[in-house]
Amino acid sequence: MNFLQRFAARFFFGSSSVFENANRSPRRANVPGAAPQDAVLDLTPGVRSELVRRSRYLTRNSGFIRELVGSMALYSVGDGLKPQAESEDAEWNRQAEAYFNRWGRHAELSGRFNLTQCQHLVCRAVDVDGEIFIHKVEQDGQLKVQLIETHRIGSDSDAEGMVDGVRLDADGRPLSYRLVKDDGLGTDLPAAHVLHVYDPDAVSQVRGFPSLQHSINHILDEMELLALEKHAVKDNSDITRVLTTGRVDADDGDFHLATPAQGASDSGQLQTVLGGKLVMLQPGEEIKPFESNRPSPTFTGFLDHLRRDSALGMLPFEFASDSSKLAGSGVRLTVARADRRFSYRQTLLIDRMLRPLWLWVIGNAIAEGKLPAVAGWTEVNFTTPRRVTVDAGREAAQNREDVKAGLKTLSDHFAELGMDINEELENRAREMKLIQHVAAKYGLAPQDLYASFHTPAGTGTDQQQTQPDHDGKHDEPAQ
Repeated sequence: MNFLQRFAARFFFGSSSVFENANRSPRRANVPGAAPQDAVLDLTPGVRSELVRRSRYLTRNSGFIRELVGSMALYSVGDGLKPQAESEDAEWNRQAEAYFNRWGRHAELSGRFNLTQCQHLVCRAVDVDGEIFIHKVEQDGQLKVQLIETHRIGSDSDAEGMVDGVRLDADGRPLSYRLVKDDGLGTDLPAAHVLHVYDPDAVSQVRGFPSLQHSINHILDEMELLALEKHAVKDNSDITRVLTTGRVDADDGDFHLATPAQGASDSGQLQTVLGGKLVMLQPGEEIKPFESNRPSPTFTGFLDHLRRDSALGMLPFEFASDSSKLAGSGVRLTVARADRRFSYRQTLLIDRMLRPLWLWVIGNAIAEGKLPAVAGWTEVNFTTPRRVTVDAGREAAQNREDVKAGLKTLSDHFAELGMDINEELENRAREMKLIQHVAAKYGLAPQDLYASFHTPAGTGTDQQQTQPDHDGKHDEPAQ
């Protein structure tokens, strides 16, 4: 292909392509945007700032958007994603998890938020702002995290390698982030001290954009239409009756009780006899109650379409708003789709926020001698909240069968319930010890206190209990 052919293919594409969807038509509007280019050129600072401004407005004023954002944080984070160390030293795992949890109680720099609340704020920021920055700092010898919102990171100059507040090297690797202070001046934060939490949509993307960006116009239109329709409904509600007349000389004096003309019935006397109110009408006049048909079913269906399209890409509309039209299988499919979304968001929070914080906090504790160094200390997983389901009883029964059959490990079983296996086994061991103590105190078998109690073979407590005979003596246990 020569130069002219490449030039024509680049700037005059779509004129006669064998791909019908690439051809231009006078019956369709042209698609906005230039030729395909890097995402960093499409998402300019001005475009990103405007998207964030509108997204924040909708989050504060649209109940539907607040429900979408709130549901994502509620089911993804819940009561917090908790660490589960996976080194070969069980005792060290317990100590490290306890140390990390203690640090998390006062993790945030200002002291206003603990680590669980920080997770909620980060999850909401990913949807509303598209991103958030976590600055790792040290305050009075204590490790802290500083949450930096998206509008605080930006460029105050066009320095080489600076892209919308992020300085990149030749390979596109972040070197530093420019923090804009209240006075408008900026300071560079080393990339090693900053965690950039966002959901990338393209390889060449450097900054994040709101997850709600595709629905901004839809929700703005819905809010404006609802405001206008509410005014119309209020105006209609103010009109109770309509006087229909064929006279051209009608005036306001016709529509009230007046002194009857000579020979006419006395309306006052009729009201006394019949009760209620009587209105004297002239020939050709008729009073009808005014009935408004606003809002119409067509209008409400139109709003429903706008909301459904807005929810796509985040959570199923039926999960976030209205599930009344779903049957049994539809409910299960909707919940399964929502659960996938929550799992993906949990993975994002773990990979971009929690696991790096574990390495930072625990690594510092090992360096200062607060925790011993063991092999595999970097291996950690995080337990998530209980999975959302509509068949809790059926799934619980199936999980028990899978665990008994060895098809599922106890770790997986407790993780699905949002529990930590170490804590659960410790609690169970303490309960078994307490049952044995109380049973021995009152001369009972442990099974009498807890029907499913089992003890290891060979300890003596697993032998069949002897029963007293009629003479008060005990028979030997059956062999």
